[in-house]
Amino acid sequence: MPTTLTKPTNPFRRTRADVIACVASLVDALACLTFLFLQLDPTNVGRLYITSLIDPITCVIGYWVIFGRLRGTRPILADFGISILILGTFFLTCQNAVEELGNLKLFPAKYVSAMDVDTLLGLFASYTLPIGLAIYAWLIATSSLLRRWLGFMIGIQVVILFIDLSVFSIPRVSEFVTAVYAVILSLAKGAWFLSPVAGLNRAQVDFGGNKPRATERKGHQGHKD
Repeated sequence: MPTTLTKPTNPFRRTRADVIACVASLVDALACLTFLFLQLDPTNVGRLYITSLIDPITCVIGYWVIFGRLRGTRPILADFGISILILGTFFLTCQNAVEELGNLKLFPAKYVSAMDVDTLLGLFASYTLPIGLAIYAWLIATSSLLRRWLGFMIGIQVVILFIDLSVFSIPRVSEFVTAVYAVILSLAKGAWFLSPVAGLNRAQVDFGGNKPRATERKGHQGHKD
């Protein structure tokens, strides 16, 4: 009897979490765009709200939704990636908060200066956040199910972020480049969350590595003349 391949149920259908992450990415893009215009006024309190509240929250939402997709492929590496990524986001958020508080003359400098704390937090962020993003970039770029182009875009962000957090950065220039690419990447993430799966029309293996199962096609048995 002839057989045909039945495509398994695809676990990557767009979910409510994808829509939430899409909205969060668009909000983050708007926040980063606003931050670009606020660069001319370092004492604007809006910079503090963007860098220490809006941006980290929207980024973590996106990281968590992507983690839900990656955990089924390489769970150990995905768990390590999300852990170090959230830790790095925390360090970077604290560093940005200290920097903005220093610009606003609100940092309590009784025992330690804002510059010393900023340098220490920047050191922690440079050893965690780029590594977490690199893991995410590699997992997405090597996935056979997800759209890989986002992995390459995150890879570019890793390079920019590494330069921004290193001693080779030029503060104003690197801050501008980082903010511009953050806008581009956030818009790209918003589009990716709306359609994260590549090849929905092809029979694919599922998370567990199960192949499409063969089923009998009825009504095509041979007839004797």
